[in-house]
Amino acid sequence: MKGLTRYNLFAVCTPGLEDILYKELSDLGIEGVKTRGGVEFSGDLLTVYSANLWLRTASRVLVRIGSFRLSSLKKAKDCFVRYPWEIYLTGAKAIRIRASCHKSRIYHSGALSERLCDAIGERLGRKVILIKEGKAKREPLIFVRMLKDRCTLSVDASGEHLHKRGFKTLSVKAPLRENLAAAMLIASNYDGTRPLLDPFCGSGTIVFEAAMIACRIPPGRHRRFAFMEWSTFDRRLWNEVVKRSEAFFRKPLYKIEGSDRDEAAIQSAIANAEAGGLSDLVSFRRVSFRNIRPETGQETGILVSNPPYGKRLKENNSLLAFYKEFGQIFIERFRGWDISLILPKEAPMLKKSLGLRLKPLTAFSNGGLTVELLSSITGKP
Repeated sequence: MKGLTRYNLFAVCTPGLEDILYKELSDLGIEGVKTRGGVEFSGDLLTVYSANLWLRTASRVLVRIGSFRLSSLKKAKDCFVRYPWEIYLTGAKAIRIRASCHKSRIYHSGALSERLCDAIGERLGRKVILIKEGKAKREPLIFVRMLKDRCTLSVDASGEHLHKRGFKTLSVKAPLRENLAAAMLIASNYDGTRPLLDPFCGSGTIVFEAAMIACRIPPGRHRRFAFMEWSTFDRRLWNEVVKRSEAFFRKPLYKIEGSDRDEAAIQSAIANAEAGGLSDLVSFRRVSFRNIRPETGQETGILVSNPPYGKRLKENNSLLAFYKEFGQIFIERFRGWDISLILPKEAPMLKKSLGLRLKPLTAFSNGGLTVELLSSITGKP
C-alpha cells in the first residue's frame, strides 16, 4: 500500500535555524536528528504531506533515495540507473540537478550531473533534458552530493522554496523571507496569547506569519508541492490532511498589527492580506515609528520587527540616532512588552544605541548578511 512505504527524509533550513525546525517537527509528533542545515527524520506519505504543509521554518523537504560509495565517474551511471526514478519523475521530460562534490575523487559536479541525467533517461525509457538552474522553476529537482567518496541522492518533495506561501504577490525593498520571519516568532515564544506589533512591517511578512501561528493556519495551505506529481501521490490522503488542518483554526485572541511610514508598503500589505484570506485576522496602518504606542489596555505584548539597517552597514550618526530614538520610545511607551529584532552581527553599535537589554537567540543569513535575532524581556530580571 502507498501509505505504508517508509521514506528517509531531510528538512532543509537556513543554518542557525536547526533548533527551531527540530522543535517544529517535534510539535508535529515527528522525531528527528539535527545536523547542520536541517533535520533528518523518516516517515510515510502522511509524514511527507504533513511536513510540507505545516513546517514554517524549513526551506524544503527532501527524500533520500540512496546513499553509496562512488569513487569513479565510469561507475556512476550504472549506480544511478538502479533507483526508481519513475516514482518521482512521472511524465517529466526535463529535470534540474544540484550537484556538489567535497573531499572526493569525483570533483566535477557538471560531469556528475550529466551521468545522472543520462541514467534517469535510461531508467525512464525516454530522453530527459537537463535544465540549468535559473532558467526553470517547476521542473523536478534532484540533489546529488559527493562527500568523502560517498554519494547521496535526494529528490525534492516540496517544489518551490517553502518560504513561498502561495498568496503573497506584492513585496517591498529588502523583504524578509517568510521562513525567517516564522523563525523569529517561534524563537521568541510567540503563540498568539498576547498582542503583536511590527512597526516596520513592509509588505506584512512578520504580521502574516504571526497570524498563521496564532490562528493555527498551516503555511502551505495555498500552494502546490512537487510530491503531487509523483506516481504515489494519494489525493484522498492529501485531502484528509488538509481537512484535518482546518479543525485547528481559531480566531486571533489578541490584536496582530503592522505599521509603516511608507504608504506603498501598507497598500502592499493590505493587498497581500486579502490575497491570503487574512484580512479579518490582521490590521495595518500608516504611521511613523515615532508615533507608535500600544492601544489602551494592552499592558503586555510583543514587538517583533526587521528594522532598517542599510545594506552597507554604515554605522553613521543618523543611523545610530535612529536606533537610540527607537529604543527610547520602546522603553517609555511599551513597559511590560517584549521585543525581538534582527540586526547585523557586524554592526554592534546599532545594538548598543538601542539601550535595551538584548540577548542573542540565534544567528542566520538574511539577504547575504549575517544577522542576529536579539530579544529583550522588559520588567523581568
